[in-house]
Amino acid sequence: METDRRYFTVGLFIIGIIVAAAFFSIWLVGTGHRDDVLYRIHFAESVSGLSIGDPVRFHGVDVGTVKSIVLDPADPRLVQVDVRLRKEAPVKTDTKATLNLKGITGVVFIELNGGSPGAPPLVASTREGQMPEIPSEKGTLAAILELLPKLLEKFSAIENQVKKVVSDVGAVTSEIKEDPSLLLRGPKAKPAPADKIPPGHRR
Repeated sequence: METDRRYFTVGLFIIGIIVAAAFFSIWLVGTGHRDDVLYRIHFAESVSGLSIGDPVRFHGVDVGTVKSIVLDPADPRLVQVDVRLRKEAPVKTDTKATLNLKGITGVVFIELNGGSPGAPPLVASTREGQMPEIPSEKGTLAAILELLPKLLEKFSAIENQVKKVVSDVGAVTSEIKEDPSLLLRGPKAKPAPADKIPPGHRR
């Protein structure tokens, strides 16, 4: 019995430590995000590939995450993205947000750029009760999507030219197969225009 009590006490002690550690972790995470600042960004382009929890980077440095992605209730042509950034992130009134691709993986993330030293902080310049909004501009992703149709059109034109060359080569090859002596003949001379033939040589 004494041994069973000891095991029971040790078990309760271990469970207590685990529960306390879990509560401490939750408290620590909550404390870490308590000072974070919510910003809003409106994109006039597709945000396909962007997900909640994806990183937000400032000149390549992680400064926060995406919190929500919805269509703007006032204008469905815009996508409203709320991001949670650390309070020390240097978001200024001239900071701009863009959508960028991470390599060739197709993963999309939000990149923040700008923020000159003399510009005031965006939070301080926002009216009380309003969420600070970071303006967006077209980034790498939008440029690629705009350029894609033009590239496809050029490739199509090149493909048509290649097909024409192959067709012409095929026609010449068929003529040579029918009459191999064509290889020994020179190119056919084009007749001179009548107005360029000397008067004494005209018939």
